[in-house]
Amino acid sequence: MLVETDLVPYSLSRPPGERVLVLAPHPDDETFGMGGSLRLLTESGKRVKVLVLTAGEKADAKTNDRQKYSSSREKEAVKAFRMLGVTEYEFLRFPDRELLSHRDAVQEAINAIVSEFVPDVIYSPSSIELHPDHRIAGGLAYELSRREKAVRCVFYEITSPVRPNIIVDISRTFKWKKKAMKCYSSQTKILDYLGLMEAMSRYRTFTLGKGVKFAEAFWELGNASEAQDIRMWLSYEMPLVANNTQCM
Repeated sequence: MLVETDLVPYSLSRPPGERVLVLAPHPDDETFGMGGSLRLLTESGKRVKVLVLTAGEKADAKTNDRQKYSSSREKEAVKAFRMLGVTEYEFLRFPDRELLSHRDAVQEAINAIVSEFVPDVIYSPSSIELHPDHRIAGGLAYELSRREKAVRCVFYEITSPVRPNIIVDISRTFKWKKKAMKCYSSQTKILDYLGLMEAMSRYRTFTLGKGVKFAEAFWELGNASEAQDIRMWLSYEMPLVANNTQCM
């Protein structure tokens, strides 16, 4: 029988990557999912680019002017990026909730940016997320890492917890994540994302002891990239193995 330390990390890692590309299906996903780690990456001098796939124009059903709404969400994103130290970003503006219908075009756009930016790590929401755009982004990141062997695929979590093999201490940078989340006022008025993401960050300290106040969890595919391996990983049948991230 697998014991606790076979199932989830009991030690900390730094967020992996020297040249990091972050896929955000909507303006806010990058902040809600990994804002604390993004701040750690930029503070340590890593090159980070956020690629926002849609304008998120369908998030508020009460909005009549979607063009104005999507523009305001992008302005919120730019303010949030500033809080996190992110200076490189791009908005692709594919239709919200329709990434599946535009999958080939999205893939082509991502491939072009990867060829130019040459990341060593690509972060994305996972393919077990609830939102369909999140799942498509996860699938595209997975396929990219299978095709480009030098690119590591790392999933972050928003609506569905992953089974992590990386946990990052964001106690010091959580204040910046919170400031960045507050920039997305159009979204926080719809749902208490501040409370939900704080709860997630607190929950992720479960195995880390009292010294860690907030943490973010990630699933790096690395050792579980085949379909059967992924199923075994998600069902907790595969034991945790050491990854090549640097411990803190």
